[in-house]
Amino acid sequence: MIKDRTPKILALDDDATWLEQIPLVFEDLGFEIHSYANIDQGLIAIENIFYDVVLLDLNFVGDRRTGLDVFRRIMAKDSEVDVIIISGETDPKRLIEIMNSGITHFIPKPANLSEIREAVLSTLKKRQLRRDAILSTSKKGTLLVGSSASVIKLKSDIHQAAKMGIKDILIQGETGTGKEVVARSIAELADSATRLFPVHCGAINDGIAESELFGHVKGAFTGADRDRIGAFEAAQGGFVFLDEIGDMPMHQQAKLLRVLQERKVQRVGSTEERHVSFKSISATHVNLENAVMDKKFREDLYYRIAKFSIRIPPLRERLEDIPELVVFFLSSRFKNEYTITPQAIDLLFSYHWPGNVRQLESVIEMMVYRCDNKVIREKDVCQAIPDLSKLFTPKQALHVMGKFGHTPISQERKRFQKALVDSSGDRTKAAQILNMSRATFFRRAKELGLVNERRKHAFHAGDKAL
Repeated sequence: MIKDRTPKILALDDDATWLEQIPLVFEDLGFEIHSYANIDQGLIAIENIFYDVVLLDLNFVGDRRTGLDVFRRIMAKDSEVDVIIISGETDPKRLIEIMNSGITHFIPKPANLSEIREAVLSTLKKRQLRRDAILSTSKKGTLLVGSSASVIKLKSDIHQAAKMGIKDILIQGETGTGKEVVARSIAELADSATRLFPVHCGAINDGIAESELFGHVKGAFTGADRDRIGAFEAAQGGFVFLDEIGDMPMHQQAKLLRVLQERKVQRVGSTEERHVSFKSISATHVNLENAVMDKKFREDLYYRIAKFSIRIPPLRERLEDIPELVVFFLSSRFKNEYTITPQAIDLLFSYHWPGNVRQLESVIEMMVYRCDNKVIREKDVCQAIPDLSKLFTPKQALHVMGKFGHTPISQERKRFQKALVDSSGDRTKAAQILNMSRATFFRRAKELGLVNERRKHAFHAGDKAL
């Protein structure tokens, strides 16, 4: 069963008598049932509504299209829906083709109504298990990794935005900081079944691209051979992710403002306004306050989208998260088959990371493919980040780029860094590895420059992930 949401079932069959029985099968469960005897009507429904399960016949009288053709069209429109085929097909070759197509379940006709009910309930249960697993994995992995003060605040902001049900959220951060990760985190925490529709605002121009946002009617422009809904209509109470909204042309900002204010859309080529239900998450690398002052972004739109604002810190402001991030990427991407030396970690601390976490992930991937014996060393870091040589004096550069045997870090700091790496960034475990109390570990780590007073509460929180 889908938690906290009424499951939606679509029945598509040319037998009108059979279709009339389907709502009765689930009457006591309160499911939302839509039935159509025409393929085109069913496809239109799939495009406008997100169903959990589709009950599909294979043969439609008077229509050359087969049920498999319809199944593929359904998958193209909504790859997450489960399709249960109900058919009297007996040809072995056809049955093999059907079973190999990716359907969820096959029920032969004449179908027993109790069997249909059982198949749907079983499918809904498996869907919920999949969603729970995805959310659990997301909480452990794809959400922001780190325990610095700035990341702890970020995680708190994400939770607050999701749980308060705020309709319009603004995420600001440099390129590569993970704005879409934060947006998806908010959507998943708000409701794991809710879908998020990304729209790149910098690509919104007049005509075809604009229809992605607002939709269009048949004949609105060349190639518009049918009506199409836009992201706001498709959201149906979910989230629309307005990526790089700071790059949206000024004349489009006025149209967007109207949609956000009134929760109504007007499709391209139409004069009719339609009510829509959605939440918006806007993201940008642009400083919108400066853009407003420079007359490049509408002030009224800025205040509309920034009812709740979240700032993602750049990696250079949370360097202490690097060990945890490195361990996370090595474990999630490469199944812990690779290790990294404390000296290599030290070099990563020395870089300014203009590309932020995205660049760190790319650098780790490059180092993995270049390293020997599955151990990432200083030389691998220097090869992956050539700009590091500029940070050292000629003498230091000789040591780092040539011998790879020294770093300007004390032996004590190396020992603490290794403990942090071995403990996956968990300070409590690191203190245990070094056979000392948390208080002593923190004091010495502070003296070594690994922790500072501004981040003291992050250390004591011991919060590794959301």
